[in-house]
Amino acid sequence: MTRYILKKTLLGIITLLLSITLLSGCFERTLPTKVSFQPMYKNMPLSCESNFHSSNEKTISSDELIKWQYQQLQFYIHGVEVNTRKNGWQPWGMTTNSNQASNVALLGETCKENKEEPNWHIELVPLDFSADITDIRFSIGVPFELNHLNPLTQPSPINDSSMFWGWRGGHKFMRIELASQYDDWLFHLGSTGCKALSPVRAPKSECLHPNRVIVSLPFTEKSSVIKFDLAVLLRGIALTRDNSCQSAVDEDSCKVLFKNLGMAVDVSVESLLFTAQ
Repeated sequence: MTRYILKKTLLGIITLLLSITLLSGCFERTLPTKVSFQPMYKNMPLSCESNFHSSNEKTISSDELIKWQYQQLQFYIHGVEVNTRKNGWQPWGMTTNSNQASNVALLGETCKENKEEPNWHIELVPLDFSADITDIRFSIGVPFELNHLNPLTQPSPINDSSMFWGWRGGHKFMRIELASQYDDWLFHLGSTGCKALSPVRAPKSECLHPNRVIVSLPFTEKSSVIKFDLAVLLRGIALTRDNSCQSAVDEDSCKVLFKNLGMAVDVSVESLLFTAQ
């Protein structure tokens, strides 16, 4: 009788352990996948507290370099896809939280507003672990069907007022504002040439200059961080207030920034601004 009870107890323990193992495997498959983004200036990670020295900037004296910091660095991404050896390109959907909705995510931070927590990662639905991922691509911006809706009725983060130009123009896809002890500089990327009956009406068709940027880069299931190199974006730009850009296609500074972003470049060309690690 004692031997029977012992065998039954051992069998129960083994069954319990197997169940926990199986449930653990299922749980792992249902966890969202996090991909982090890290702002950089060349080889230096950036944050609100970081200073960097622009390579295009003259020094104030032989001993003093101009120290720049970002005051706001934010951008929307949408349309995340992965390329697998077996199935080719396929959508990689986002989960829904306060930083992402409708497969649109807002990344970055506003330094002067301490109440806002920085967000430098996206959460994606889990993929089949057997998928052999080779590349990732996504678009900087907000898709047209969401870009010109009333932000007051949209879920977070598409309702962020600091990232909205107006109904006709839609959202600022990327907002970068820098400051030094002597000057400031900004870059606002968004759609231009949008036609509507009034500034408070949404356009019925795509804007003349959509200004969305497709980013494509090598990526594997072991990749967890995508670096955003501000030095690449600022290449050839002298940081002065008069040299700021709000997506005017005829301004020289905007032309340089658009080129550095890789706009109008074939999606198969590897991004230099973003790199996966």
